[in-house]
Amino acid sequence: MNCKNIENLKKTELKIALLLEERHLLSAKELQNILEVDKATIYRNIKHLLKKQTIREVKNSEGIGYYELNCKIHNPIHPHFECRICKRIFCLKPFNAEDILSLSNYSEYDIEEIEVKFKGICDECKKMDNEK
Repeated sequence: MNCKNIENLKKTELKIALLLEERHLLSAKELQNILEVDKATIYRNIKHLLKKQTIREVKNSEGIGYYELNCKIHNPIHPHFECRICKRIFCLKPFNAEDILSLSNYSEYDIEEIEVKFKGICDECKKMDNEK
C-alpha cells in the first residue's frame, strides 16, 4: 500500500486502512463488526484517519458515513451510487482525465474537491423487489 499518511498508523488504524484497501467502502458499523472492537474505538480511529487525510468519508442521504482510502493512485476520483432502498453506498468506475478536467472547468471558482453521487436502486434490492 503506497497511499499517503500510512507510515505512522497505529495498530487499529492500519487494520482499518488495510480493510478499506481490500473492500473499498465500509461503514463504521461494518468496520466494527469485522474488527470485533467497540464503537468508541472505531469512531476514535476513523476520526484520526480523517484528520490525517488517510481516508475520506461519503455520507448517504441519512447521514451515515461510508469510508474509503484517500489515495489517488489506488483509489482515483470516482463517483458513488446510493441505493434509495437500502441506503448503501457503492463505488463506481473512476473518472477519466477528460471527465475530471471538464468538471473542474465547470465553474470560475477554485474547485478543490469534486463529489458525484448517483441515486437509484441497487441490484440486490431490485432482485428482492422482483421476488415479491
